[in-house]
Amino acid sequence: MTKRLTVQDWIDFALATLAQEGFHALKADVLARRLGVSRGSFYWHFADLEAFHARVIGQWRQTATEAIISGLERHEGHEQRLDVLLRGAFGHDSLLEVRMRAWADNNAAAARVVSDIDRRRRQYIERLLVAAGIAPALAATRAQLLYWTYLGAALSRSRLAGEQLDRVVAELKTIGLGGAAPPARGLRNRSGLQRV
Repeated sequence: MTKRLTVQDWIDFALATLAQEGFHALKADVLARRLGVSRGSFYWHFADLEAFHARVIGQWRQTATEAIISGLERHEGHEQRLDVLLRGAFGHDSLLEVRMRAWADNNAAAARVVSDIDRRRRQYIERLLVAAGIAPALAATRAQLLYWTYLGAALSRSRLAGEQLDRVVAELKTIGLGGAAPPARGLRNRSGLQRV
């Protein structure tokens, strides 16, 4: 009996494949073979490969940006939102981000979405900083610096945890908020004294 795959099954499998192998593996016959179904299953759900790619890219936009921003809005206050955002950005595996950017280097539709996502993410960070009392022009500059730092960490495949993540987040909050962020508890200050 043939498996019945949904549109979401195809998209989820495509995102996992993209993260592991890159955009070159996002072909109907390759994915169908790996899923153990015919290409007819693919074309039942998608008019063509371009339509499929558009759905995959759209799903990435939703999960990698819009869902994150929506989740952040449930937190109280701009400083807490910035903290949660930074911890998530620097504490997660960035392989899908890297693969999507490689795809964008080779695909105009992916490039447009990545550019839109970059703008949306920077604007959200900027909005958080303005809400924290940072002047708009300075908030734009600081948001760009924070975002470039994230991209550098993503491209280097750096995933932080524990005290290292705490230190990086504290420093990035200081950069973003201009020293307005309270220091993280339990970290040592520059003189070596432990903050409690």
